[in-house]
Amino acid sequence: MRALVFVTSLVLFAGLTFSTSAVTHADEGNINVVEAKAESNFPDGIKFSVTANSVDEIDDIRVFFSKVDQQGRSSYRSVDFESGDSVTGESVLPSGSGGDYYPPGTKIEYSFEVRDKAGAVVRTESKQFVYQDNRFEWFTVAEDLITVYYYGEYVADRANVVLEAAKENLERMLPVLGIAPTEPLRIVSYNNYRHMSSALPFRSQAVSEGLQTQGMAFSNERVLLVHGFDPTVTGTVSHEFTHLLVGEAAGPAISQVPSWLNEGLAEYGNIDPTDDYDAALRYGIFTRRIKPLWYLNSFGGTPEDIIIAYGQGRSVVQYMIDTYGEARMAALFSVLQRTLDIDEALLEVYGMDQFGLDTAWREALGLEPLPSPGQLESKLNEATENPIPELAEPEDSMGDSEGDTGAVAEATIMPEATEHPASATGDNNTDSEGGSNSPGCSVPAGGSSGVPTGLGMLLLLGAPLGLVAIPRLCRRWPFN
Repeated sequence: MRALVFVTSLVLFAGLTFSTSAVTHADEGNINVVEAKAESNFPDGIKFSVTANSVDEIDDIRVFFSKVDQQGRSSYRSVDFESGDSVTGESVLPSGSGGDYYPPGTKIEYSFEVRDKAGAVVRTESKQFVYQDNRFEWFTVAEDLITVYYYGEYVADRANVVLEAAKENLERMLPVLGIAPTEPLRIVSYNNYRHMSSALPFRSQAVSEGLQTQGMAFSNERVLLVHGFDPTVTGTVSHEFTHLLVGEAAGPAISQVPSWLNEGLAEYGNIDPTDDYDAALRYGIFTRRIKPLWYLNSFGGTPEDIIIAYGQGRSVVQYMIDTYGEARMAALFSVLQRTLDIDEALLEVYGMDQFGLDTAWREALGLEPLPSPGQLESKLNEATENPIPELAEPEDSMGDSEGDTGAVAEATIMPEATEHPASATGDNNTDSEGGSNSPGCSVPAGGSSGVPTGLGMLLLLGAPLGLVAIPRLCRRWPFN
């Protein structure tokens, strides 16, 4: 397949494609729209502006807009202007703290509606606009549906590395997810974290001080932001790009995809994985911190809990594909779109719900299965009413379990980890339109010295058992 490589200034591209000359005239009346356009007002949002005139006084203007990849979800905003027979008005679609978040790379379709006091109405032709981080002059490399945006001199080679990682991931995951994308997928590559941080959605201060996000996917917008010069960029791109593909496979059911499945698939699609998640899973087994799958709809709790959950998700997805094949996984998503319930979809495709899958997976690892959800809830309530002063030390053998005692030990930490998952990680992974964003691939801020004390203790405890490769984890702390 020959690559079509487009190297062009995005500013120029925007000027050619989204130029804003005059538009549709009313069938009746005398309204004339002279100019209608959209501009990037990064990081605050998108500014729409219009100039129009009429024989009669113009008294109402609205701008209608929608994300191009989400047809049928149109909204509108009133345009501010002073009434008269010749007017110019503006309306800003806020992004971030002032409204819904729009990542750079979001493609918007928009049009204006102008009315005058004589009853004439004009609706302009629809146009498309790509929201840009206008601090930089952007260029693109593209092949088929994938476009990588980059900036700066001598950066094209790195942009092609990003493009190749996305292409390899796409080829790997299409049969797993059973999809054939037809709409563009966009990757915005930043040269360093400082530049990218201004483009990311708000994160809690505690998280932003301790972690640096290396990549984040936005399924609704079909956009991925990535730190293109990080040493682990191929792993980050392939992991996060999988989230875009999962969003396409799930469609309107994306909010019903639990984190253990979404993140497990993202790691399955990672073309440059490390063994850190496997090490964290073994540590979680050793310390009895492996939670039931049905408690992992969202990941939360301490950093150790979260990285253990990623390891568990990857292991469960690997078990599902190794045992039942890729075709079953692809079927799961089509059924999920119909049932809108993960347990019902699992039952129909695999013959077992999350409890059954959890049991089968644990038995495959040589672990004791958990009690049923009802029994486990009863034990959790019992533990809440009669708290255990101190948990027993873990057994020397990682594969052993004491049945009920182990279940209670796990249950006692579940409420904190599941009650407020978003606050635990600093991310809300469901956007205002019901879509799903990834929490982002992250590394410790300031390098290995930024590893939290708790995770350092995980390494200290795990090292004697050969659980963790410390140099690799110091090099990369893959939080998504």
